[in-house]
Amino acid sequence: MHIIIVGGGGVGYQLAQNLSEHQQDVVVIEKNEEKARRFKESLDVMVLEMNGASAAALELAGVNNADMLIAVTDLDEVNIIACILANQYGVPRIVCRIRNPEHMDENYGINPSKLGINSVINPEQVAATEISKMLHFPDASEIEYFAHGKVLLLGVTVDEEADITGVPLHKLPMNSENIIVGISKPNGKFLIPDGNDIIEPGSKIYLLGKSKSLKNISMLLHHEETKIRQVTILGGGMVGRQLALQLEASRQPFNVKIIEKDDSCCEKLSKELNNTLVLQGDVTEYAMLKEEDLGSSDAVIAVAGDDRNNIVAALLAQSFEVKKIICEVKKPQYVSVYNTLGIHSLINPRMLAVARILRLTRLEEVVALSIVQGEKAEVFELVLPDTARVANKVIKDIHFPRGMMIGSIAREEEVIIPGGNTVLKPGDHLVVFSLPKTVQKLERFFSGA
Repeated sequence: MHIIIVGGGGVGYQLAQNLSEHQQDVVVIEKNEEKARRFKESLDVMVLEMNGASAAALELAGVNNADMLIAVTDLDEVNIIACILANQYGVPRIVCRIRNPEHMDENYGINPSKLGINSVINPEQVAATEISKMLHFPDASEIEYFAHGKVLLLGVTVDEEADITGVPLHKLPMNSENIIVGISKPNGKFLIPDGNDIIEPGSKIYLLGKSKSLKNISMLLHHEETKIRQVTILGGGMVGRQLALQLEASRQPFNVKIIEKDDSCCEKLSKELNNTLVLQGDVTEYAMLKEEDLGSSDAVIAVAGDDRNNIVAALLAQSFEVKKIICEVKKPQYVSVYNTLGIHSLINPRMLAVARILRLTRLEEVVALSIVQGEKAEVFELVLPDTARVANKVIKDIHFPRGMMIGSIAREEEVIIPGGNTVLKPGDHLVVFSLPKTVQKLERFFSGA
């Protein structure tokens, strides 16, 4: 595919890196000299130091032959103009990053479909949705639904007290409705396990199975159910605001509090939120957090807009012995800092947006895509076509490469955890767990003729 990326920030860079690794023909348009240099020095992509919201730049980028345009600058207006131009040139797939919710308001905003925009991405809204999922599954640090909600993937960090450590996987008291598809070890090594692998304390395991069967994962880890009621959001920016709105609309009765430093932001939040307590204060000040009784919170969400402030806020929340701490992290280099501090529930809005966009660039059969934290693995949901190489084959006879496995099959209303004798049937929704080195082999097995 010939893909044009307008915008060389964090999202643009991650997209270009992933797409170029998958042998896509990528052109990046970025007018900032420093950002453009980063692409030129580290990635095998064409870079144009121009304004992406101009016909001249798009023509130099080969817009007439483009299969896809992705506009992900920090300015909504630039992204929208670039997409309008791409539509006029007949680009078949157009993706637009729009952060300001007012631009999407039904009464005053734009209609993306009328502009030829196929998909709108709001990283902050996506991040808020992921945090909301974590609050509904508090023992998990990564959550993804597949097959219309029937299949669930959970990433869970295992502590020393869990009964599942030090035991070969084939001896664990797991039921037939879920399976461990990945293990991220404390030393950073990631593997797709077999029955003889052992879970070490501090490892993160990835469980895949029926959504209903995984709702009681707390009992497997520490014999008691974890519940979240009192939620404190540290930071009232885009992510904090979106999260509060979602929690107010949730069926689960959350008591929500937002602490924000900026007075004008607090005033705006107070007008928009109906059942959320909005307080003005510095989330990095211990005395203020103590006065607001942070220790009574079941969960603290650090989304103060700056990674360093989030780290400080997370440390303070730890000192109050809050049992669930979720942090927004924008810069990948800070992930190791959080892990050292024992904070494993991290949200990276950029990577979440990248995963949403990448799904549109993969096989036509792929209907969902999730990138496991740190890009250690990718999880695909795809519909098996009747002309695929593996259709009507028994799994044990297919010989998938090491680093790729089918974790579940959704067949009509049934969810199957497959074994070696399972037959793959056309129309099956397959959830495939794959290491990066084997992702490129997906087409060989699952694409239609």
